[in-house]
Formats: sequence, structure tokens, C-alpha cells
Amino acid sequence: MSTGKTYHGSCLCRATKFTLSGEPFHYTICHCKNCKHASGSAFLSHAIFKTSQFTITEGECLITHYADSDTQSGNTITRSFCSKCGSPLFLRPMKDGIILIHPGQIEEPVLWVPKKESYSHEKLPWLKEITIQQKKAKL
Repeated sequence: MSTGKTYHGSCLCRATKFTLSGEPFHYTICHCKNCKHASGSAFLSHAIFKTSQFTITEGECLITHYADSDTQSGNTITRSFCSKCGSPLFLRPMKDGIILIHPGQIEEPVLWVPKKESYSHEKLPWLKEITIQQKKAKL
């Protein structure tokens, strides 16, 4: 398990709770139509963690899963949400070992900055480009 900070997350009604150990290894914003529909927003942000960093601590029996197979990538994504309040909680792509967390579910303030935008050709016109800081190569 990752060392460092522990984050606590929950759904809106607080019936389902989880913890995250350490920092995400990637943070992205998705503009695909399915993420927009699932979030009810202009985009969906994902903090990507290893599954070993993620633990459900309460309400696991209340978590409902939807296999989203009609994706633009062609890969099935399992979208999980609280069956009591309907809050989206996390995504599990077909790739084993990773989980995508919705940062809005995390109780503590997060300072993560998106590193990538997916499906930016579907971005709503009023959204600005994100600034991605490139690491400079060391010589």
C-alpha cells in the first residue's frame, strides 16, 4: 500500500465511505459524452489510483455497479454509485489494478492539477484549455 496522506471519501448521503492511501498517479479530465451524462456536468474529472490504495470502509452493500459498454473507446467501464442517494463514486476500467476516483467525493482539500484532457474535441465551447506543466528533461 502507498505511504503518505490518507484521504476520506463518501457519497452525498454518507452511507458509502472509502479511504485512499497516498496520492493519485495521474489526474485527468474527460469530455466524452458518457462521462458528461454520468456526471450531469460539462466534464468529469478522475484521480487515478492503484486499487491497492483504495478501501471501502462503509456501505459496500449499497454500491451499485453499471457496466458502461457503449463507450467511445470501445472498452467497458464499470461505473459505481450509491444506490441510496445516486452519487457517482468511482470507475473501474477493464485494466486491472487501477480505479478512477471522482475528486468531489473526497472530504479533504486536494491540490491535484489535471495532467491531461480526454476527448477534448467534445469539450463545451465555453470551457478554456487547461494549462499542463511539462517536466523539463534533465541534462
